[in-house]
Amino acid sequence: MQNNRAIKAAFLISLMGHCLFLGMPGINMVSHQDKLPEDVVVRIEIEKPPLLPDIDVMGEEKKLEEIVKEEELPEPEPEEQIEEVIIEKPEPPQEIVEVINPQEEAILRYQDMVKQRIEETRRYPSWAKRQGIEGVSHLIFTLLSNGAVQDIKLIKSSGFDILDKEAFSTVQRASPFKPIPMKFNCSTLTMEVALVFQLK
Repeated sequence: MQNNRAIKAAFLISLMGHCLFLGMPGINMVSHQDKLPEDVVVRIEIEKPPLLPDIDVMGEEKKLEEIVKEEELPEPEPEEQIEEVIIEKPEPPQEIVEVINPQEEAILRYQDMVKQRIEETRRYPSWAKRQGIEGVSHLIFTLLSNGAVQDIKLIKSSGFDILDKEAFSTVQRASPFKPIPMKFNCSTLTMEVALVFQLK
């Protein structure tokens, strides 16, 4: 029991000593230093100079007028006068085309008809054929308006009398021919023919 009292007494003394000790001013400062400091916020304001100076007096507003300037076109330079040189090209040689008069064409057709008629009546002399005689007899004669023939002449011989005589006879057998058309406005018509005697 006494030990318990002694322990309690020692404890109380120790407790009181601690309280006194902690209550001293120096001890308090140490204990205050152990506390965490409060957060301190420091605001630093930096004054920035204005970009433009302060304007106390506003001037009158000036309205800008849109001025549209026409683009000045450069004056055209005077054109140089170029002398035109015309080079005449030689014309290509033109083909000569004979224009046949319709009347002349009709006469040629009539003459062809006469020659065809003579060729149809031509005969090859049998004796000349057996002898192998050949040649060409050229005759000229006059056709009358009614188709009759006159003035038959030999202008180039075949070289054989038998062939030339047969040429005369052939023209005589072929006549009379068709009358000369009135539109030719001619009463007679002169013709040349060549009778060919050739063995096939």
